[in-house]
Amino acid sequence: MFRLPRALGALVAGAALVVVPVQAAGAAGAAEPGAAAPQILGACAELTDQGPGWASLRNDCGVEIDGSVQLSSGKNPKCVTIPAYGTGTVYWKGSGTAEYAYDCLT
Repeated sequence: MFRLPRALGALVAGAALVVVPVQAAGAAGAAEPGAAAPQILGACAELTDQGPGWASLRNDCGVEIDGSVQLSSGKNPKCVTIPAYGTGTVYWKGSGTAEYAYDCLT
C-alpha cells in the first residue's frame, strides 16, 4: 500500500526533470523584438540535387547554417556555409552518393 505513493513520487520527480529543461530552453530562446533569432536549429538543410562528387543543398531556415551530406560510402564531406533561404554545394573526392543532408552543429 505504501509503495504506490513512493512510485508516484518517483514518477513525478522524473517528469519534473523532463519538463524543467524544456521550459528553460523555451525561455532561453525568447528574444526581444529586433534581437537576432535564437541559434536553435533543426532540419534546415535539404538535399536538392547531386552528381558525381557533388551535392546541392538548400537552407529552408531564416538563419545562416552549415550543412553537409551523408554519403553511401559512410563518409561525410566537409560542412559548407549556406545563407538563410539560400543554397550551397558540397564537394567530395572518391566514390559514394549523397543519401541525405544534415545541419552541422558548429
